Amino acid sequence: MKTIFFSIYTFLLCLTCIQVKAQTVAFQIDGKLINMAQTPKKLYLTEVVNAGVLSKALDSADVNNGEYHFKGALTADEAIGVSIATNVKTGASNGINVIIDKGQTTIVSDGILSNFKATGNGAGAQIQFELMKKGTKEESEAIKKIAGSDEYKTDKELQAEVQKRSMSLVGKTIFDMYNYVKSNPTARISPYTTLFLIKLPFLSPSGKDTLVQLLPQKVRNDKLGLAILDTHERNKAIQDSSSKATIANELANMSKISIGSKAQEIKQNNPDGKAETLSSLKGKYVLVDFWASWCAPCRAENPNVVKAFKKYKDRGFTVMGVSLDGQSTKAAWIKAIANDGLAWTQVSELNGWKNSAAASYDVKSIPQNFLIDPNGVVIGKNLRGEDLNQKLAQVFK
Repeated sequence: MKTIFFSIYTFLLCLTCIQVKAQTVAFQIDGKLINMAQTPKKLYLTEVVNAGVLSKALDSADVNNGEYHFKGALTADEAIGVSIATNVKTGASNGINVIIDKGQTTIVSDGILSNFKATGNGAGAQIQFELMKKGTKEESEAIKKIAGSDEYKTDKELQAEVQKRSMSLVGKTIFDMYNYVKSNPTARISPYTTLFLIKLPFLSPSGKDTLVQLLPQKVRNDKLGLAILDTHERNKAIQDSSSKATIANELANMSKISIGSKAQEIKQNNPDGKAETLSSLKGKYVLVDFWASWCAPCRAENPNVVKAFKKYKDRGFTVMGVSLDGQSTKAAWIKAIANDGLAWTQVSELNGWKNSAAASYDVKSIPQNFLIDPNGVVIGKNLRGEDLNQKLAQVFK
């Protein structure tokens, strides 16, 4: 029986080998460097997003008279992204990222490696990639131009503007790539783009599911396809585990201050250095809101609190914001108050997590809040989103 089983296993293994061999396709890269101030002596070829598709994980080529050449094989009949760089450790920061496919690709770099044009029967996927990012190219060039100016080096506002535009550009790039794959699932560039996108944290789980579902059947059975499916399943498992851990952590860190207990006094300074107290607000419903300028979930919740404040402020409701910012983020705290439109009492000791009010209210994570009634009794806590709206609707019905 063992002999029969071994024979079947060997047969299946041979079939697998034949399949892989059948999928192996040759590629050739012929590069030319022109108008270079300093021509590198050697270049290195590696995969940008490792899927093991290159038959050689790392290859190198000497540069002679401004020319270099790579020959090799792709272990799947798919295009992939590679880095051609002067230093294998720093990748495209010292070179280029380019999509290569089966066949021959000519790459001409003018002035610097990254200023290149790809042609040849192996450049089809690269051309598709350039079409995919066409909408962001002009903005990217404009940002580079500003960042390279003398004014940018000393103008803090200009630096902040460039950072803001760069972040927006990242979002648009991801959006454009996602839409391209959805509209062109059989394009040569699409499977590799799918692998790239599902490895990033920016795309939603449902968006990643959509891309994997659109993966052509022939791709699912090759090396790149298997890498995509494996990455997707591992990400889902990690996400599930992370979600459970987050919930457990939130429960563990939830304040032990119970509903029905007497609210602890808070006395801290506002941004102008004037002392403010919670007791001075007695007679109103007060939402004591623990937050910080650097806390993304807090900032995301602020519009909901603003909406509630505007709706009920004339009916006896107000907010006391207690910030866990520190001295180094004081300016960011003040700016966040203005930018988010927080038109209520704001206080802080500018002592980070060592804030005395946070200790009194057993706050171990933010955002966290407590609703205090006119008599100074805690009647709600951790009221976010619709929960806050529903609670206030009950209070002021």
